[in-house]
Amino acid sequence: MTTQILLVEDETQIRENVAELLTLHGFQVETAVNGREGISQALLQQPDLILCDIMMPEVDGYQVLDVVRNNRTTANIPFIFLTAKTEPADLRRGMVMGADDYLTKPFTFQSLLSAIESRLQRETTRKADLKAQMENFRHSLASVSVHEYNTCLTGIIGFASMLTDRSQSFNGEDTQMMLNMIKVSGLRLKRSLDNIQLMDLLQKLEPSHPEYVYYTSGSSPISAELVTACVESIELRLDRKVDWWQEIASAQLQLSAINLKKCLEELIDNAFKFSYPGQTVHITGEQDEAGYSLTITNTGQPFTPENDTSIGPYVQFDRKKYEQQGFGVGLAIVRVILGLNKGRLTIESPSPGLTKAVIWLPRGD
Repeated sequence: MTTQILLVEDETQIRENVAELLTLHGFQVETAVNGREGISQALLQQPDLILCDIMMPEVDGYQVLDVVRNNRTTANIPFIFLTAKTEPADLRRGMVMGADDYLTKPFTFQSLLSAIESRLQRETTRKADLKAQMENFRHSLASVSVHEYNTCLTGIIGFASMLTDRSQSFNGEDTQMMLNMIKVSGLRLKRSLDNIQLMDLLQKLEPSHPEYVYYTSGSSPISAELVTACVESIELRLDRKVDWWQEIASAQLQLSAINLKKCLEELIDNAFKFSYPGQTVHITGEQDEAGYSLTITNTGQPFTPENDTSIGPYVQFDRKKYEQQGFGVGLAIVRVILGLNKGRLTIESPSPGLTKAVIWLPRGD
């Protein structure tokens, strides 16, 4: 496919000469006589590369660049300035705004060609890297989702089949046990699907989104009673009791009740799942000068600094070594929610096997 270049230049002779030379060299060239027309063509045609003069009447090159970089469809298009401005401040301004390169007038065709080929090659490499990342993401998601769906559905279908086909063979206690397992599998599947939906929403959340205020405003109290309720909900879903201990200072936090509950449930659930049998999970909360810190400590599967930097949607750590539940979105959800509310999540392992997850939030006094 022929490479399309948009040339935005108000000087007729330069515009026509550059366009002709590039066309002879095999490029498809579209031209714009001013910045306003250049913006319109960039948004409509989405060229492979933009060459743009800086000093133009009405709309200058900086304004063209600003529009291009702030539009999703054109944000990554390579952008080269053609300019007679050589002051360091002018060059720095363009680079800060996102220009990829500068050519100072007068320039040779060979230098122009070299700059174009360099930026196109870099864009090709970027797209190849992005494609590889997407393939890895699809593979990871497919692997995780198939395992998670099948695990839940196997429990539901298996126990339901036994109750349907051999109902007379079981006493009341056996029947209740199987009904409980169907419920546990159903709750696990529902949580996984709810988390996928929430993660998708959070990834698209911008100030203009109708639900942006819902996830970025509000305040609510944290208390021992709230933590206990979260633990009991998790134990019900896991269908088992867990050793845990808490010391929570009550406070008003700058986070809505539903978002606070979600963060607590995800982190406590992680601590329970990855703790070694017989180990106690400790949950503590205390105020500091500027805010509130909640710490959840467990002993079990190690968490490395590399794991912390790799937190993201559908990422599960050491899956080949450790059997895991869920889609690997819980920590990513917590980190996004806290970030939207001026909070933060840090996870560290001060000693082998010991993991401390710390939520910090401003108080909502």
